[in-house]
Amino acid sequence: MTHRGPNDRGTYTANGVAMGVRRLSIIDVADGHQPVSNEDGDIWCVQNGELYNHEDIRAGFSRRHQLHTHCDTEILPHLYEDFGTAFPEHLRGKFGIALWDGRERRAVIARDRLGVKPLYYAQAGDVLVFASELKSLLASGLVGTELDYEAIDAYLTLGFVPGPLTPLSSVRKLMPGHRLVVDSSGVRTEQYWAYPEPAPAELSLEEAGERLLASLDEAVRLRLMSDVPLGAMLSGGIDSSVVVALMARNMTEPVKTFSVGFAEAGDSNELADARFVARHFGTDHHELELSFAEQRVDLADLVWSMDEPIADLSTLGFLALSQLAASEVTVALSGQGADELLGGYRKHRAAAMAGRWSRLPGPLRAAGNGALRFAPERIGRASRTLAAADPAERLVATSGLIDPGVRAELGSGHLGDLDGSAALRLIRERLGDVGPDPLPGALYLDGQLGLVDHLLHYFDRASMAHSLEVRVPFLDHHVVELCATIPPRHKVRGLDTKHVLKQAVRGLIPDRVIDRPKVGFFHGVVDGWFRAQARGAISDYLLGPEPRYAELLDRNGIERLVTRQLDGTDTRHARTLLSVLMLEVWLSTYLPRATEAPAPAREVVTVR
Repeated sequence: MTHRGPNDRGTYTANGVAMGVRRLSIIDVADGHQPVSNEDGDIWCVQNGELYNHEDIRAGFSRRHQLHTHCDTEILPHLYEDFGTAFPEHLRGKFGIALWDGRERRAVIARDRLGVKPLYYAQAGDVLVFASELKSLLASGLVGTELDYEAIDAYLTLGFVPGPLTPLSSVRKLMPGHRLVVDSSGVRTEQYWAYPEPAPAELSLEEAGERLLASLDEAVRLRLMSDVPLGAMLSGGIDSSVVVALMARNMTEPVKTFSVGFAEAGDSNELADARFVARHFGTDHHELELSFAEQRVDLADLVWSMDEPIADLSTLGFLALSQLAASEVTVALSGQGADELLGGYRKHRAAAMAGRWSRLPGPLRAAGNGALRFAPERIGRASRTLAAADPAERLVATSGLIDPGVRAELGSGHLGDLDGSAALRLIRERLGDVGPDPLPGALYLDGQLGLVDHLLHYFDRASMAHSLEVRVPFLDHHVVELCATIPPRHKVRGLDTKHVLKQAVRGLIPDRVIDRPKVGFFHGVVDGWFRAQARGAISDYLLGPEPRYAELLDRNGIERLVTRQLDGTDTRHARTLLSVLMLEVWLSTYLPRATEAPAPAREVVTVR
């Protein structure tokens, strides 16, 4: 895990416990060595992340505790002394934390509320192993590689593996807002924070906008905490532009901004928009234009960095963006999370439309649902969206990568024994008792699923692959809790997404940025990349002599889809083929590499 912390390493070992950490030095660069302990040396702690309120906590200690550095991690053993296992509830930030209490022989492992930082764990006999990356657990030699077929089933539908599942049956993700406690009574998980259910307050659009902007301003200001150079990832869209504007308001020197685009993207290339925003705010701007026609991507290296199969080629762009930013700064702020909180996607417009549809008179709605069942396939996704019984079905209809009929045809072996509804079951578990209004339900699910295990997953892996710390002010938990109180009519109004944010930031950022259509990160280049690059990948992986996916999916069926995709007779299944391609690369290259790697003790943490 050297890429996660190239500046320092530290270990602590005692009877029954070993903890290791890699450090990316950001706060108190000279003296912030980990692990850290309390005064008596019987409580030890390591952390991956940033604690933005550590100065306030430090001030509150008064003379009860003796601290010797300015590092944020040093507060943790003392906070545990004051509050026991409840100490994560007092933190504001993103983190993966491991703490050992030698007096009580207790370990506490905690993950931040929004899941910005990852944590994996596995039990191997009487040993608990955990780490920030899956490959680290596999390097321990203690973890088996038997697949979790329910997880693979869900992946094929969603394009990512939703937690707590991983592709391996023996490994789980610690869920956001949870802690894992290990003591004499065994191993247990406890939830200390829950993603806020929709709770609309009586707020006017103006009131909601004012509160949102004030909360964002505070979140950005807190994330400027750094003893090393920092900057911002700038796409030219509204979310990243707002972050840059608020950084400029709170900084005395020009903000360093970074943008990446593809030459073949045409109107979807956001470099010109980013350049415009950079000039408006006088930033120190850096950009890079790539060409997927010229770049040969090593999919094995990509999947190695991602740690799990991710069926999203935006990972390529974000890896390049992270590399560009890391050449100048150690920390970068990003606008990630605004879409999931405030309704920024087309599927959120669809959910709002479904809400209006559900309020039609019963007979009219029934007639419409009947007609939709016989609608042409070209509008099948839209019809399934409107006719969905609940937000869980609607999410699968709008975001599913594989048609249910194709899934039934392709399933083979252990996967063929499943009914293809693993994703739907997991989504319904997350939905809980949230009311029937489609838009709040859709946002509630997005914040717990796609945001954590898709977008934040590849943001963390891509940035950490280049030793870059990315901070996401929209996902400050105070901002998230506020957004749950904003009425849905202020989030999506007609066809206008993120309406409240757009109204709140007029005058802060240029109208041109607010009124431009949403493009999306590297939207529109995936098909071009597939045509330019995928023939080699398809030949090497999908059409190879002994593909690993053939244990799960019908190879003849995949070959038929590949042939139709490449000859242009049926191009509807590009996303399905991409998901199978990334799964095959993970099975055939990642697993062998991870299990053959040596197992240095510093890369894992074990508790007996």
